[in-house]
Amino acid sequence: MAPKAGKKIIFSGIQPSGVLHIGNYLGAIAQWVAMQEVNSCIFSIVDYHAITVPQKPKDLRDNIVQTAKIYLASGIDPEKSVIFQQSDIAAHAELAWVLNTITNNSDLAKMTQFKDKAKVDLDEYEVALLSLVEKDILGGEEEIHRELARLKGMKSKAEIMGSLEGIVRMARRTAFGASHHYFKEYRERFNRVGVGLYDYPVLMAADILLYDTDAVPVGEDQTQHVELARTLARRFNGRFGDAFKAPAVMIRKESARIMGLDDPRKKMSKSAKSGYNYIALTDDPRSAAKKIMRAVTDSGSEITYDRAEKPAISNLMSIYSLLWNISLDEIEKKYRGKGYGDFKKDLSEIVGIFLNDFQKKYNRIGDKEVKAVLKKGAGQLKPLADNKMRVVKEKIGIIL
Repeated sequence: MAPKAGKKIIFSGIQPSGVLHIGNYLGAIAQWVAMQEVNSCIFSIVDYHAITVPQKPKDLRDNIVQTAKIYLASGIDPEKSVIFQQSDIAAHAELAWVLNTITNNSDLAKMTQFKDKAKVDLDEYEVALLSLVEKDILGGEEEIHRELARLKGMKSKAEIMGSLEGIVRMARRTAFGASHHYFKEYRERFNRVGVGLYDYPVLMAADILLYDTDAVPVGEDQTQHVELARTLARRFNGRFGDAFKAPAVMIRKESARIMGLDDPRKKMSKSAKSGYNYIALTDDPRSAAKKIMRAVTDSGSEITYDRAEKPAISNLMSIYSLLWNISLDEIEKKYRGKGYGDFKKDLSEIVGIFLNDFQKKYNRIGDKEVKAVLKKGAGQLKPLADNKMRVVKEKIGIIL
């Protein structure tokens, strides 16, 4: 695959873990479809990223095929874009290792997603430790005050110094006890985390840098990962000579950020424990309608868009707007004087129409077609990936 003249190279991908939902479609895939008309697009099924958490082999195989079918059913055209399976090109893992050697622990420890998923945050640890130590020292305050009172009756310098040393020992003992307790808890939490979960941003950087990517479309919660790719590109180039292009961050539309139906404060997630969090692209329309009718709502009954004050109805309005191609202002006017029940009923019908149409396309795509598309995509990209690795190896001095 050679970049089309005058067109930017765009790279993005989705993990084949769990079911893809309308949040994935509206927040990413639908925007990819538009991008392919004016860019050279590379869309990956990032299966190596998926195995940072345990996966059943059969489920993973099925999810890889399902994800590719969803790409195709959504309108990603293999004649306009490249669709491929990450693990089909060994250079992704190979470049990730090279980049690991120039990545600092501090680069990875600050990643918000790692902190959230692993519950390991050095900054939080420091704050909590200081708070705990202070609390324990203050907890021994009465004992220290008693020692201070005794000082008033002491006359000899030796007695005074001995008492002061006792106070210092008490403070040290309480501080050590607090810090040791919290350190043990933190260490146990850290030791439970897999290396892959900590290190996957480096693999993501390798995915991006391997193809001289110009821009990466991401939501705001993923910008850190693209910034790491930029950092590593500059760091490598500065140390070994130019090899990588530093990609730009392409922020996706805020209106396309779809939140959970059961909790509008958090993104809709395919790994959510509750099936009522998301509407899967493969959901039966009747099941989807039930989820919408059960979706949480805000206080009051007005259909108005306000992400801060009315996050639940605003989220549902975003889904309505994007699927029906109608502005948020038009929705507000249409439902003025009506309540959540009327709105949800209509939204259920709109989602049902979308799912019926989408699933007709999805069900027409066979497994053989999917495998042929993925094989073709890997074949297009492998020469580019191999050439980039050859450049990298020459720069770092391992080609004799």
